Amino acid sequence: MNDMNQLLQPVSMLPGVGARRVTMLARLGLATWFDLLTFFPRDYENWLSLTPLSELEHQQTAVFRATVAQKPVLSRKGRLNILQTVLQDDAYSIKAVWFNQPWHAQRLVPGQTFVFRGRVKRKGRLFSVENPSFEPDEHLPEKQRLRPVYPLTQGLRQSFIRQLTENLIPRVISIVPEPLPARIRREYHLCAAAFAYSRIHHPADWEEADICRQRLAFEELFLFQAGIYLLRQSARDSRKAYRAVISESRRHILQACINQLPFTLTHAQQQAWQTIHHDLGSERPMNRLLQGDVGSGKTVVAALAMLHCALAGMQAVLMAPTAVLARQHHQTLARLLAGSGFEVELLTGATKKTDRNKLLQSLEEGGLQLLVGTHALIEDRVRFKCLALAITDEQHRFGVRQRIRLTENTSGETENKAQSESTQLVPHVLVMSATPIPRTLALMLYGDLDISVIDQLPEGRKPISTYTARQKDRPRIDALIRKTIDAGHQVYVVCPMIEESAESDLESAENVWQRISAQMPDSHEAGLLHGRMKPSEKDKVMDRFLSGKCAVLVSTTVIEVGVDNPNAVLMIIENAERFGLAQLHQLRGRIGRGEQASLCVLISEADDELARSRLTAVCRSRDGFELAEKDLQLRGPGDFFGTRQHGLPPLRVANLYQDQDLIQKSRKALNSLLREDPDLMHAENRIIRQTLNLRYGDVFAHIGI
Repeated sequence: MNDMNQLLQPVSMLPGVGARRVTMLARLGLATWFDLLTFFPRDYENWLSLTPLSELEHQQTAVFRATVAQKPVLSRKGRLNILQTVLQDDAYSIKAVWFNQPWHAQRLVPGQTFVFRGRVKRKGRLFSVENPSFEPDEHLPEKQRLRPVYPLTQGLRQSFIRQLTENLIPRVISIVPEPLPARIRREYHLCAAAFAYSRIHHPADWEEADICRQRLAFEELFLFQAGIYLLRQSARDSRKAYRAVISESRRHILQACINQLPFTLTHAQQQAWQTIHHDLGSERPMNRLLQGDVGSGKTVVAALAMLHCALAGMQAVLMAPTAVLARQHHQTLARLLAGSGFEVELLTGATKKTDRNKLLQSLEEGGLQLLVGTHALIEDRVRFKCLALAITDEQHRFGVRQRIRLTENTSGETENKAQSESTQLVPHVLVMSATPIPRTLALMLYGDLDISVIDQLPEGRKPISTYTARQKDRPRIDALIRKTIDAGHQVYVVCPMIEESAESDLESAENVWQRISAQMPDSHEAGLLHGRMKPSEKDKVMDRFLSGKCAVLVSTTVIEVGVDNPNAVLMIIENAERFGLAQLHQLRGRIGRGEQASLCVLISEADDELARSRLTAVCRSRDGFELAEKDLQLRGPGDFFGTRQHGLPPLRVANLYQDQDLIQKSRKALNSLLREDPDLMHAENRIIRQTLNLRYGDVFAHIGI
């Protein structure tokens, strides 16, 4: 076993970790020594400075020295054990209480002095502290520092995780990999990996904690971007793409299709289309993100790109994340390309076997040139003859490997049969997203993609008025629903969960649907749509809604993207505080797609300041990109955009809002390294690939570590 592989030893090899604790640690994602080493503190207990009892304040978390003045008294109240004593210094005293911690009675010997830490409460002139941590006074010099606070699971205590890391670090710190070259560490003033991994768990002071966090956040962002770069390099290699060049005799068909559109392309759409049109005619593989706010008109640009490839005698495919969205894209493309001479086919998991076999045969022979589908497109049986363009819509809902897999399902024909396999042609790649992505995050996730932004809405789109409401407003909201459907329009009601739960008071789609159905007049119908329904059931409900037979659609977030019904002018979102800002904006984008004024109502009983500020932001702004930045700011650390949805690991240290400067610096450092060693295969850079394998396992398996 080489040194680095020792970090992959199971946690069961550490003292005090039996089978029961192995199970508990697994709930925290801790299976190996390296998992534990990178299980960074979420906060620190500050034991750095002492506060005299005379200076304690209400609700203050304080560290103070005091002597046990009375023998602790243990009492019971039902199933609750209550341990109480009085602590004092020279002139002041404070009552100390521990709940369900009777073992402290033996340690709290009257006359002994300890250092305590806990939250202080004041009632009149009396002070108390509940469940304080404490150490003997003679240990103070050693303990007078920042103590790590880790995320926990039931059955584990902070003291156990702290002891576990203290036992682990001396064993492994000498073999911790150093993936950052010395010159990068010097240029960006970063400490060594061994120091950072060791001291982040036990920093001497706040400055040292920050030095370690800066280093580890930089490393994480650096490796994250390196992994994505290498992953896409392995998929693209240095191969050439199909040159989709339209002959002179067929160019008029493309222009005629543009002229026959029922609307005029916006300037932003025209710019995006011209750029993609140029890319498709190049042998350099296009890797482009087409980004636009809800309703900005990305689909028509995609339709023109697919028609371009068909007119060049090649194939194009569009993959959507859901069957509902795939069907809608199929209908839209068929409508937009009517008269072009090309049929658009649909492939989903619900496609009948006989139709599927016929479709797949035509696809492999090249007779079928335009295809729309779901994940069914990446099955092994799906083979293209000459796939020139692969489009994924709402691509953040696909894993990285799924998107790559779509570009691999080709029979491998080349423009010249005499060409060797080494020059096998690859498709151009276009990924579309209506989910606004802050620039800092786009740099992280799509660093090697060119980006086209459609930042204009088509003429005639009226702004959507958005307001908040509470449960007390329910009668007014019900009246608004009735008024809307009586006027011949339709309504969405969005709920955060499918069915009622005893553990939650959130509105469920099933309960809301039953309530609304009971209130609906006989002439109107309410439909229910959620993710547990069979595809055929979803399609039936959606068809009734789109055809106008269903007046109110009660749904979970399965309607978040793609559903286009110009007659829907009202949206009610239950428990709106449960959704992210970008998600609320996406949901809101399902209305306001026609000529009628539209209204979105956000129902929430949340009173905390953060929740209310987020909902206020949605009401005040109609700019998805502005809301995305606000969401990133308000959420702080965490999985803002859902890196897990990308098939990518979550960030453990870096904060995508606070560390925007580090994102830029780590990207600059990586680019400087890639200019010298594009494949990171030089001997001194192989450690980067090895660290990626150690840190992320099979997530980046495609890069051939």
